[in-house]
Amino acid sequence: MRPVEYKTKVGEEILSFLESQKDTALSVMDICDKMEKRNVKSNITTIYRQLDKLVAAKKVIMHSAKDGKKGLYQYIAGEQECLSHLHIQCTECAKIIHLDCGESKEFTDHIVEEHGIILDFSKTVIYGLCKQCAKKNR
Repeated sequence: MRPVEYKTKVGEEILSFLESQKDTALSVMDICDKMEKRNVKSNITTIYRQLDKLVAAKKVIMHSAKDGKKGLYQYIAGEQECLSHLHIQCTECAKIIHLDCGESKEFTDHIVEEHGIILDFSKTVIYGLCKQCAKKNR
């Protein structure tokens, strides 16, 4: 028998917000601010707990921020291919770019075949500037 999924208003609000921003990696503080603006009563511990549940359910993945000091969360529910390709995260705007092209597949296959490393795509992120941020910085 399958366990019943326990849903809360906070959990549904977090998932809805992440879905609306699915091409951006968001910090817990971004999520806290949004919950506050939506008048959703919560606290940081509850938000972390809900995010852990969403990650375990494979509805959300967590990336590390460029400084490695905090987690950033991205909605992936219904898009399980996110667990099978690399991502680039813009260091300026936190936008996520999906690398699901043949060249990146060739690269990741090389890593497995030649180096024996099996990548965890949910935790593997390359950092750089997206086109829009690169234009602004010129």
